[in-house]
Amino acid sequence: MAEQEAPECSACCYLICAAIVLIPAIVCLSVFVFASKGPAYSVAVSGVAGLDPAADLTAAGRPTLSPVFNVTVRIDNARDRTSSACVGRLSTVAVSYGDALLGKGSVPEFCAKERKVQERGARAWGQDVVLPRFLRDQLAGELAVGEAAVDVKVTTPADCHHCGDTVLICNNVKIGGGPSPCKLHSVYAPPAAGSG
Repeated sequence: MAEQEAPECSACCYLICAAIVLIPAIVCLSVFVFASKGPAYSVAVSGVAGLDPAADLTAAGRPTLSPVFNVTVRIDNARDRTSSACVGRLSTVAVSYGDALLGKGSVPEFCAKERKVQERGARAWGQDVVLPRFLRDQLAGELAVGEAAVDVKVTTPADCHHCGDTVLICNNVKIGGGPSPCKLHSVYAPPAAGSG
C-alpha cells in the first residue's frame, strides 16, 4: 500500500484562517475603544455661610460680605473603559454671582479610574467682598425662596510649558441643590510679548 500524503495548505488557506481570527478581534477592540465615552464632570454647592438674606445681604451696616461655599467636585468616569480622569494638583475653585467673584479656594487632587466615579469636597471663600446693591438685593430674594444659583469654575493649571489649563465651567449651580453639569475647556495662555 502506498502512503497517502497530507494535502498541503496553501497560503490562501492560512490567510482565510487568519482573517477568521483577526476580523472578530479587531471588531471587538474597536467596539471597546469607540464605545467608551469621556468623563462627565459636575459640581454641587451644598451650603453657604455668610450670605444670610437678613443679616448679611440687606443689612445697611454691612458694606462687604465674607461668604464661604461648600463645593463638591464630581468626576463620573463610568462610561470610559480606557483611561482615568483627574482634577490635577494645584487646582482652584471660584464661585461667582452676576460676574462678581464671591469666593475662591483650592481643590484637592483626585482621579476617577476607568468605570469609576469619584468626588471631593472643597471650600471657596471670600473676605470683604463688595457686591453691588442690585446684586445683593437680587441674591437675597433668590436665597429667600431657595432659588439662588451661582457660577462655578474649577481650574487645573497646565503641567507643561506648551500645555493649556483645564477649566471646568459650571453655570447656574443651585445653592443647596444637586450636581450641575460642567463643560470642559482647555485654555492656552498667549505667548509672552517678545518671546519667539
